[in-house]
Amino acid sequence: MTDEPDPEEDEWGDPDLPRTDAPPDEPDTEPDAEPDARYDPGECDAGPAPGFGTRLCWNCGDPVTRSAADCPSCLTPLAHLVLELDTTPALRATACPGRPLRLGRDPEWAPKTALALSRSPGVSRRHATIGVDPDGTAWLTDGGASGSLNGTWLNGHRLTPAGTRHRLHDRDELALGRRVRGTVRIDPGPSPAQ
Repeated sequence: MTDEPDPEEDEWGDPDLPRTDAPPDEPDTEPDAEPDARYDPGECDAGPAPGFGTRLCWNCGDPVTRSAADCPSCLTPLAHLVLELDTTPALRATACPGRPLRLGRDPEWAPKTALALSRSPGVSRRHATIGVDPDGTAWLTDGGASGSLNGTWLNGHRLTPAGTRHRLHDRDELALGRRVRGTVRIDPGPSPAQ
């Protein structure tokens, strides 16, 4: 037996099988090669790629036009807000028109946030609600009719009176009591026609 390679077999194996991979140091195509004229980009595209005039739906990730109010794929309104609170575990929750987000320790009243807020001192069972109107206006209320015991704070100011809507803006700072803090990110939905 000899350790030398068989002259009929190259480094890629059996000479009778078609070679499908180029060696790492060889380019796949020649630099001057023309693109394949048979390729039609329209055949492969499922929809418009995100770019000028489109964006991705926050809920399903499909591309939608910037002027659309709802995603045509999942029918979710595009106006929404995202709240990120520094709880343990961290809380990141979304509200959109028709789906306000309740913040509190009561799992029946605030099912999306109760677990993350259950060990947070100073957070009431029914502490606050945030939401977005169909026109993209975001808002925050403190508790129910009686309000929360330790207060809801917006950019360092306590919200009063309880149950009154206060307008939110992108990057507003929110606090539930004095210890739980977070940031609001707002996407108002469709952009006006250019």
